[in-house]
Amino acid sequence: MSTNGDSPSTEMDCLACGACCREAYHVVEIEASDPFLRKNPGLAVLQDGRHVLERPQGRCVALCGGGDAPYRCSVYAERPLSCQEFEIGSDNCLEARKRVGL
Repeated sequence: MSTNGDSPSTEMDCLACGACCREAYHVVEIEASDPFLRKNPGLAVLQDGRHVLERPQGRCVALCGGGDAPYRCSVYAERPLSCQEFEIGSDNCLEARKRVGL
């Protein structure tokens, strides 16, 4: 953390992290009314009666990058509501960062 008074959200770079798309959730549930389902039908599956984003080995199928390449969401402009509501610097964000060693 910075000692210059910046909030955690101003210090964290999502492109260098990607933790929320790698570790924050075991599953990302998508409401049936979410426009994401209509726009990206191949990325969601029906699991136990719920629409969810596929996360093989924990990583979201829409996540690109890693290693030397910046992390980015291939459907960022149309991402599910639950992803839109995920806040940088939140408890969930900090927990995900901790899980990936940041």
